[in-house]
Amino acid sequence: MALTVKEMETLCVFHAGSLAATVNALQSAADSGKSEARMADIKSLLDKLSRMADGDVVSLAFEAEK
Repeated sequence: MALTVKEMETLCVFHAGSLAATVNALQSAADSGKSEARMADIKSLLDKLSRMADGDVVSLAFEAEK
């Protein structure tokens, strides 16, 4: 699964040791509304991680240069 740079930054902030714990941390952040500046990245990352299966790999996708 490819993540944007902003999603990867968000993952670094909210990583909680396991996929389930990280999803829970992201959900708590989304529910609290305290991270308004990152809310789009939190929701996008939450959606992607929620669809991951055991053994899936996360990688960083760089944006194309213009």
